[in-house]
Amino acid sequence: MKPVLRLLAGLLALVVVVVVGLAAYFSLIFDPNDYRDRLVELVKTQTGRTLTLSGPIELSLFPWLGFSVGAAELGNAKGFSDRPFASLASAEARVKLLPLLTSTVAIDRVRITGLQLSLERRADGQTNWADLGRNAATDEVPVKGKAPGTDAGSPGAQLSVGGIDVSDAVVRWSDAKAGKDFMFSDVDVSTGRIAPGEAFDFKGGFGFSIATPAANGRLDFSGTATLDTAKAQYAVDGLRLTLAAEGAGLPEGKLSVGLLADVRSDLNAGTLSLTGLNAKTLDMLMTGQVAVTGLKNHPAYEGQLSIDGLNPRVVMKALGMTPPVTANAERLKRASFKARVSGTDKAVAFEDMAASLDDSKLTGRVAVEDFARKALRFDVSVDALDVDSYLPPATVSPGPEPDARSGEGEPAKATQPLDLRGQDVAGRLRVGTLKVSGLTLTSVDTQIKLANGRLSLAPKASLYDGRLDMDTTLTARGEREQLAVSGGLNDVRLDPLLRDLTGKPERLSGVGTVGLKLAGQGLGAEALKRTLAGTVSLKVRDGAVKGVNIAQFLREAQARLEGAAAATTQGVQQTDFSDLTATVNLGDGVARNTDLNLRSPLLRVNGEGSANLVKERIDYLVKASVVGTLTGQGGKTLDQVRGVTVPVRVGGTFAQPTYQLDVEALLAEAAKGKLDEQKAKLKERVKEEREKAKGQLKDELRKGLEGLFK
Repeated sequence: MKPVLRLLAGLLALVVVVVVGLAAYFSLIFDPNDYRDRLVELVKTQTGRTLTLSGPIELSLFPWLGFSVGAAELGNAKGFSDRPFASLASAEARVKLLPLLTSTVAIDRVRITGLQLSLERRADGQTNWADLGRNAATDEVPVKGKAPGTDAGSPGAQLSVGGIDVSDAVVRWSDAKAGKDFMFSDVDVSTGRIAPGEAFDFKGGFGFSIATPAANGRLDFSGTATLDTAKAQYAVDGLRLTLAAEGAGLPEGKLSVGLLADVRSDLNAGTLSLTGLNAKTLDMLMTGQVAVTGLKNHPAYEGQLSIDGLNPRVVMKALGMTPPVTANAERLKRASFKARVSGTDKAVAFEDMAASLDDSKLTGRVAVEDFARKALRFDVSVDALDVDSYLPPATVSPGPEPDARSGEGEPAKATQPLDLRGQDVAGRLRVGTLKVSGLTLTSVDTQIKLANGRLSLAPKASLYDGRLDMDTTLTARGEREQLAVSGGLNDVRLDPLLRDLTGKPERLSGVGTVGLKLAGQGLGAEALKRTLAGTVSLKVRDGAVKGVNIAQFLREAQARLEGAAAATTQGVQQTDFSDLTATVNLGDGVARNTDLNLRSPLLRVNGEGSANLVKERIDYLVKASVVGTLTGQGGKTLDQVRGVTVPVRVGGTFAQPTYQLDVEALLAEAAKGKLDEQKAKLKERVKEEREKAKGQLKDELRKGLEGLFK
């Protein structure tokens, strides 16, 4: 046995001596620099580009088959800039010889210094690296999965790399199609030993400078990776990304981002997972996880997403948007979001959503069922929402007075008609407490649908002890918008509603029912004033008309008839009633009413007239009559005007209405009443005389007949 071992040891020593001798021979005799021209010619043939080797080329044979190259440069493709496609200061790589006998490629550390890479895309979309896959001489593209000159069916070699070091690299990206240029400088990458199925650490980073938005900074990354190319399985544990940037294009001039995650991918199975996601930026923390399937054919994803500490104003600034000015300056400063996310390349859905915006809490579901059709579906509930606080603050600047002569006012400037075609929206919005236009509504439930340029809103809600039930339709197809409203209010307390709606003392109180059936064109207030047509019906019980005291006008009327001075105004300036009904017809910018009917135990009031919506002026006549007595209510009895219709002329503007007793009509009515009374008395007297004459004639006739018979 010992002789055999000695023989084997001798043979091994002989092999070592031969290999060392050959290595010494080649190192002394063989000079790779003699093959520069051949290498340049080969690159020209294969790529059509010019390779320039300015530095020395060195070769080692044992125990590593290695090479190192000094300064080198690869020219750019035709039709692109004069900058080299790639250049480097130096590069070094070595391969162990003996493992090659077992189809194992063991590479020592690969070192690249001073790499400069220029990536370009022209306006036509062509890139300066697309030609690198072609043979410049034959214009052939290698078969996918097969390297040029190899058999695609041959078994692959096992590859391991002692590590990769890239330092002082620069990468430029010039995109003429998008009109953007980027530069990544100080690119450094370093890894541990890379072998199939074995974990290795990596770290690196690069500086960057971009023009839009104007910013510069640095991105660093690190983690532990596992690569199994045979099984097409890849993993990164503890992936860490940190970004620090500053510049005029960033919110408040700076931005920092931090991200942690674990990544898994199985290309054969077509899966990708992202777990332990933890990202922070703009004081916002995002956590979650996502799993992707069907990477090869039909990608689909599902996961959880949570965002806390979101400041919408800061995010809008970061996206280059100007945050709106709101009536409440503290709005749009606090938000959060949590949901189960799922989707494909054609759709996305947020299920089990729990979100917040300032003081409002939102729950429900939101989904885009088809990106191409813009098909949005939702079912969202909000506990409370103050819409007014998100609107621009009210300005106290009086507008121009309408032209009382023409009655047209200043016409609104023409705007581009709204076009809602191409949008597909359907959903339901519920709000516990909603404040809008000063009104407070509860238990709001609104169905919303938008299709083919037609938007339908069907809100139902409780407000001021009554109910709102409306149907609104807006048709917007690139022409003048068409608006239609129907429905109304039922058993609503009008005094707080009008007070909250206008912000002024209400002019009508009571419990009312309002019916609407209106249609108009345009969306602006001026356009609607001119085009709104339809009817508004009003029924009010147990209320009062504020600002006018009909009883006082009746006292003034009696004083006029008696020839005395009118009594001084006393009591509250309002007219109480038990019920009031009216129908208003709108058209051509005018609201007309002919059937006002107000009743109380003391009065009966009718009215008719119109209001010009464009000029905002009133022309209305109220006719009041006494059916009871006002004694005990601050005035004497009104026997003189009992049965007489007392006219009150209402004029002025919507903002400042005026009320005036129509004396001429009153006197005419009184005179007509007295004349009718005299006529009635005369008629009665004639009737009495006629009856008396009939009696006398009968007596005379009877006496004559008696004399005749005698």
